[in-house]
Amino acid sequence: MSEPSRTYSSFDVILNAIRSAVDERSGSPLLIGVDGAAGSGKSTLAKNLADNIDDSALIHLDDFHDWDDDSNWTLSTFAERALEPLLAGLTSKHQRYDWPTDSLGEWFEIPAVGVAIVEGVTTLRPDLRKFWNVSVWVDCPRELRLKRGIERDGEDMRSKWVDDWMPGEDRYFENDRPWDSAGYIFDGAGMAEVTGAIFKPPIA
Repeated sequence: MSEPSRTYSSFDVILNAIRSAVDERSGSPLLIGVDGAAGSGKSTLAKNLADNIDDSALIHLDDFHDWDDDSNWTLSTFAERALEPLLAGLTSKHQRYDWPTDSLGEWFEIPAVGVAIVEGVTTLRPDLRKFWNVSVWVDCPRELRLKRGIERDGEDMRSKWVDDWMPGEDRYFENDRPWDSAGYIFDGAGMAEVTGAIFKPPIA
């Protein structure tokens, strides 16, 4: 995977960009996309952003696993089911995808909010890029991502990470180069101080 070449942006720079977009939106909802490999820190970054933005919701793309690896996203209904209702000011209801059982689980709602922060691997894939008012790629070395993943999921999951998940991510990175479409690149390997909280080393 080719490494992003742009300069990293701080948490405050990204947060201020979102706040500036809020001030300029004239009442229209904002959609924020946060992409990165598993273990890069995207979930933690997205949560900290949501915690520091009023009238916001955090959406996990993993809850909407609705495409096949070979479909190149053409079968995905995520934008139609989740993003378009948000843009229309509507609350939507969904069944959460359960990864261990490969089935749909509990129901949950995405409320109509002023700012929706969407995080997950493939958030910056081609069919979703047009939706993001602010887009972020979270960069992190492969070895650290794997270390975090094993610490979180257990040694028994190492083969799943090494033989399945990471190679699948590599294909996405090679085909779509998501960092090229990101407005900001964030260093997920480090620690940073954020307003009102300590930004701890991310693990997801």
